Amino acid sequence: MPLRVRFVAAVALCSLAFPASSAAQDGKDAKARAAAVENLKKIKIDKPTIVETDYFLVAGTLSEEKAKALGNTLEKTYALARKTLKYEQKDSPWKGKLTVYFFPNSDEFKSFMRRVLQTAPEGMYVDVRSEPALLVDPAELPGKPTDADLYAATAARVAGETLIAKGTGTQVIPAWLRDGFGRVTAARAEGTTSKRYTSMKAASRTAVFGPKGGKAATLADVWADSKTPTAEALHNSFSEFLAYGAKAADFVKFVEALRPGENVASPTVQAQGFEALGWKDQMAPDAAWKRWVQTGK
Repeated sequence: MPLRVRFVAAVALCSLAFPASSAAQDGKDAKARAAAVENLKKIKIDKPTIVETDYFLVAGTLSEEKAKALGNTLEKTYALARKTLKYEQKDSPWKGKLTVYFFPNSDEFKSFMRRVLQTAPEGMYVDVRSEPALLVDPAELPGKPTDADLYAATAARVAGETLIAKGTGTQVIPAWLRDGFGRVTAARAEGTTSKRYTSMKAASRTAVFGPKGGKAATLADVWADSKTPTAEALHNSFSEFLAYGAKAADFVKFVEALRPGENVASPTVQAQGFEALGWKDQMAPDAAWKRWVQTGK
């Protein structure tokens, strides 16, 4: 083979082994890492912990061991969310890796929000359209949460944002569905025999059928504007029914039906969403949901 031909062939093989897009992505990831370091310096964290996984950058003052544990939880949950939502391999809900700032110290969280993002510190903050995409977590839950509880809550929001960004990302996803899908997906990612998942299922069943001799919940209770533990359990239950129940194969159809169009400017779960699953009124999904909670079918 002539020398020139061999040279061209070698260049072609190198191009296949190291695609330009991969090099460009590596550059974006390096910029995201540098941005995280710079942002944390602004709040006087000069030696931050930054752990990189396949799809995330975990940044903050937590130990490297804990950052890796959080990264592992994020990866597992994100993988299940993508699979459930039938993401193509080339598709992503955000550009590059998502930077997750994790602040168990409330003063650090408040300082970051005010000085870096210049906004009020009012709970978890997410902006997947920024470059780099980011999530800022105050790492707080009621009671005495374990580290695993805190990591699951962060992962749940990541799963919820993955739902919102599916396809065009213009779907009208209510908060109860975003959060219910997120929590259930995070719990299922730990395993359906895990303590988190089995506890969630038990709480959901009690919320749906009420205490012994009590009144069963209705779909109206699912989307009522309530933030009680019972309401959260109902959100988990109905979200799991939609995403992982008998009609799970059509969940993406349901999500796509919530996209605004020329004929419907503000689609809803109760109308366009249910119609996409073949339900003409709320009696059918209510009965199907309760049957699934009782039998798993």
